[in-house]
Amino acid sequence: MADDGLEALLGSNQRLQEADFSGLLDGLQEGAKDLGEPGLYLLLLLVAITLTRWVPYRYWRYLHRVMPLIYLALTAHAVLLAPLVWWQQPSGWLMALLAAGGSVASLQSLSGQIGRSRCYQGLVQAVRQTSTSLTEVVCEMSQRWPGHRAGQFALVTFERGEGAHPFSLSSADNASGRVNFQIKALGDYTRKLPQRLSRGQAVTLEGPYGRFDPDRGRRNAQQVWVAGGIGVTPFLAALEKRLVDADPARPAVTLHYCTAGAADDPMVARLQRLTEQLPEVSLHLHDSRQGQRLTADRLRLHDRRVDLWFCGPKGLASALRSGLKQRSLSLRFHQESYQFR
Repeated sequence: MADDGLEALLGSNQRLQEADFSGLLDGLQEGAKDLGEPGLYLLLLLVAITLTRWVPYRYWRYLHRVMPLIYLALTAHAVLLAPLVWWQQPSGWLMALLAAGGSVASLQSLSGQIGRSRCYQGLVQAVRQTSTSLTEVVCEMSQRWPGHRAGQFALVTFERGEGAHPFSLSSADNASGRVNFQIKALGDYTRKLPQRLSRGQAVTLEGPYGRFDPDRGRRNAQQVWVAGGIGVTPFLAALEKRLVDADPARPAVTLHYCTAGAADDPMVARLQRLTEQLPEVSLHLHDSRQGQRLTADRLRLHDRRVDLWFCGPKGLASALRSGLKQRSLSLRFHQESYQFR
């Protein structure tokens, strides 16, 4: 696209000549030329839409499926128009390897093969709306379900037309095939889940994925867990895991739960029930409606070595990181990253 400027800067004799074919390949080369520039513009537009996130997910996921087609078109453009002598050089070998790998991945994406080997069928066993903004969904999975670790998530499909949504697994694995999800109403689809789901409805889970396991901290460090709102789900699974798999060697934990209204939050009662059975876990509630905002000074740190596991709003994480930088600590800040576009 910048050939005129490059020729003016470097001279026309510095430019390698495009491959010159005849017959069928010549026709393909002309088609590749036509695909290059519009394909690049379309790619840039889709990337901008993805980064700005102004298109709702239910529409964006269809736009995202165009990406592999654009990749294949631009690959054909490069393969057919790059000078033949260039493919005989190390840079050409590397490009050929990358183009082949990307083309295989694109074909897998277009044929729906990505994640298919990790899909498992099940049934919705129960749907409970525990508050105006929170729905608990219990699923019974088939015997093929491989089980999961605390802190993992799954891509859940309740309706084929809606597609998969990522939800954290909020229960520990007890080999029964039953899994729980705590789903917060963050959009039109999740807000209507209590009315759209029913007992016995088919569900597909892809996964489990993720490595956010609070019990994987250093044994010789103080363990601090911080949950904000629906970010409590991986910690619920971790607490249940402690009940199922008792291990006296596990270190004590200080759990901070931040909520915007403890009186109406069903998670408060559940956390209290779990921690009452776990004497090594101390629970501290922070209700923003009561002005009880969590800061670095309120983390109750008493050790120089600290493992802090965080799942919640980014603003709270940034504030805690900033406050902890002022201290002389051997700190490991584990933060759940939950962005899918």
